[in-house]
Amino acid sequence: MTFQWRDNYIRILSVFIALLLWVYVTNEQNPVTDQTFSVPLVAQDTPRGYVVDGLPGTVSVRVRGTRIVIGTLQRDDFSARVNLADIKAGEQEVRVQLTAPPEVEVLQVSPTLLTVQADQIVEKNVPVNVVIKGTVAEGMQAGAPVLEPAVTTVRGPTGLLDGIRQLAVTVDVSGADETLTRQMRLDTGVEGVTASPDRVTVTVPVTTLAVQSLPVRLRTTGEPAAGYEVSSTTVRPQTVQVTARDNVLRGITTVSTMALDISGISGDVEREVVLVLPNGARQVEPDRVMVTISVSQVEEETPPPVDEGEGGTGTEPETGTDTGDSNR
Repeated sequence: MTFQWRDNYIRILSVFIALLLWVYVTNEQNPVTDQTFSVPLVAQDTPRGYVVDGLPGTVSVRVRGTRIVIGTLQRDDFSARVNLADIKAGEQEVRVQLTAPPEVEVLQVSPTLLTVQADQIVEKNVPVNVVIKGTVAEGMQAGAPVLEPAVTTVRGPTGLLDGIRQLAVTVDVSGADETLTRQMRLDTGVEGVTASPDRVTVTVPVTTLAVQSLPVRLRTTGEPAAGYEVSSTTVRPQTVQVTARDNVLRGITTVSTMALDISGISGDVEREVVLVLPNGARQVEPDRVMVTISVSQVEEETPPPVDEGEGGTGTEPETGTDTGDSNR
């Protein structure tokens, strides 16, 4: 019996030594280590007609395993997802679910809980506005642009659509000497919001500027010398040609001169006076006129003669002898 126990003891000791050696070799050659992976996050079961904001593109996953196992792993070996089947409009929290290879221990998922904002997808009609850029060729005018269609339908989250009142396209008419027609793409300027239709046709009429003959109005300042007054004024020419857009011309009735100072003049004056370009007009031809101011002396008024018989002395005029009184 003693011999058998000693034989078993040797066997047990050999196994123990072999185990220690295995542990030593394993720790030295294939140690346990940690590794962090950036795993794509996938949204599942998003309800129809909803959009969810606040989901990161990836989550950070830290795992532990042997160096050999860790060395063979890639981020595609992991699956990170959030289930949005029960999502409602507004702010709420959702939890990240992770699937990892069984050979590793998951130490951390960051973030684990996400705060997201869910919003319904809606549509509404908005007008399209045209912005004219540049200046047409000399002597031409750009008319009111024509849009086809003039209204488009925008689609996106309710919160984003609330801030959209209209869409705009810009048409460059620089140097144009004839009517322009352009196909323009509509850009909402907001990510996640689309327009349908997303293109419009813009026509900008380009026509010759209108020309109209308008009278000249003379403006003066000051007064002639004492004892003199303006007797007449003459403007040559009396009318000038004004070039402007049709809508501008409709609001212009006269063309004024720069103010001519006549302070202290005692004789006739002839001056060349520059005309004031009416607001919005392109050109006045000619741009100045000859003005003649004629003055004359003021005639002093002679006071009317005083009638001395009217209440002058209060006495009655003397008369001859009344024969009727002598008979009394």
